[in-house]
Amino acid sequence: MHRPESTTLSAKDLTVHYPLRSKGLLRAVDGISLNLYPGEVLGLVGESGCGKSSLGRALMRLHEPTSGTLSVLGSDFLSLKGSKLREFRRNIQMVFQDPYASLNPRMTVSDALSEPLRAHFSLTPQEISKKVGRALEQVGLTEQAKHKYPHEFSGGQRQRIAIARALVLDPKVLIADEPVSSLDVSVQAQVLNLLKEIQKNTGLSMLFISHNLSVIKYISDRIAVMYLGKIVETAAREDLFKKPLHPYTQALISAVPIPDPKLERERKRIPLTGELPSAENPPLGCAFHTRCPWVVPRCLEERPNLQAVASGKQEVACFESGKQL
Repeated sequence: MHRPESTTLSAKDLTVHYPLRSKGLLRAVDGISLNLYPGEVLGLVGESGCGKSSLGRALMRLHEPTSGTLSVLGSDFLSLKGSKLREFRRNIQMVFQDPYASLNPRMTVSDALSEPLRAHFSLTPQEISKKVGRALEQVGLTEQAKHKYPHEFSGGQRQRIAIARALVLDPKVLIADEPVSSLDVSVQAQVLNLLKEIQKNTGLSMLFISHNLSVIKYISDRIAVMYLGKIVETAAREDLFKKPLHPYTQALISAVPIPDPKLERERKRIPLTGELPSAENPPLGCAFHTRCPWVVPRCLEERPNLQAVASGKQEVACFESGKQL
């Protein structure tokens, strides 16, 4: 699969482990490597609790990774400290899941959008006002919104404000963590279309995190499938939905509803059996072997690495995927 030589963001063997009261570790992110390329929308999908949000926050350094390397715009992001880290942060911004919690109820929209500009630039009040107005225009809100408070807006409008706050610094990377999951379905479509339009117009790179495969399919250029802290498959959107290679990906896609009742009745679903393992005590070998229909003795002892398949268009972490095609 041909890719640009440069990456906007590159993580290698990244781990995020949280200490527990029981003196154990919660392995939220357990050795993930991924690349985000210039102008690309990479969708990250998986069940709730698989570590998607922990990975997103680690890439932002809102949670410090336990180990691994992280490069952003060619710089070693994990080595930056103090003022250098603060200065660099304007290049990578985040939109959070809950627009009701991510906006300060005591700050007007103007104050919320002005705060990052004051933190990163020396601008006059007129320059700040102009940039705030431009950011609101990008997300489809008028100048009148500047003087209002978050409680005066609907959920969809609040998420537009949160997106404007992320965009006001003109970042090169945007991490969107389940940005539409708390919104009504009709509003979800509006916000997704807005994000697609912004990405197209600005050319920024976006990591879009969601548990909803239909949403991921709509917005992503390339998709990474995550299971229990690990990436199990990556592929271009069309390749993933046309020919998923990992049994977990196949099960996820088989569960996506089809709007045609006849096709919905006739298609074959792939139910997952067994219990979802705990990230506190993950199984040895392949993390998916407790629920996998293809499991063989090797899966119980060895952990499969993410490997490119013969076509070079997909990567999959499975010993048996080639034999099942």
